[in-house]
Amino acid sequence: MSNNPPPQFPQGQYPQQPYGQQPYGQQPYGGQYPPQMPPARKRKKWPWILGGIILLFVAMVGGCVALIGGAANEIDKEMNREVIVTYRVTGTGTGSITWTDKDFNMAQETDAPLPWEKQVTVSGFGKIASLTVTNSSDDGATSTCEIVVDGEVKYTQTAKGPFASANCSGSVG
Repeated sequence: MSNNPPPQFPQGQYPQQPYGQQPYGQQPYGGQYPPQMPPARKRKKWPWILGGIILLFVAMVGGCVALIGGAANEIDKEMNREVIVTYRVTGTGTGSITWTDKDFNMAQETDAPLPWEKQVTVSGFGKIASLTVTNSSDDGATSTCEIVVDGEVKYTQTAKGPFASANCSGSVG
């Protein structure tokens, strides 16, 4: 190898080259070859599939939360809804009367003169009313219990004879 510098040519002039060869790596006849494109990469499908599964899962969870929230709201409304119940006992003589109040507590009145009536407000999830009347010791004692909701008799029962009982109970909601 020599340390001689390469020959200098004036701009646009090149040394004579054999036929078909161009100086400095130029294409023959001035033609251009298109640049080589790298091969197209195949897109992976698994991220799209995984994304779809995750989206479906999120939609299902959201739907369940909405459904549970709606049900909880309806339960809360039902719990707070109040129903006016009228307990009514008709008959002759006196009787021992037992009933449930707003908080399902039992209340009782003994030797109550008939007819007898009491109005209570019932609330909660299971709106249940109960009324029981027991006749006095009179031979001809007769009594009828009624549970009335919105002007309509929901439950009724009659007891005839001494110490006979009539029991009315059920849902009033």
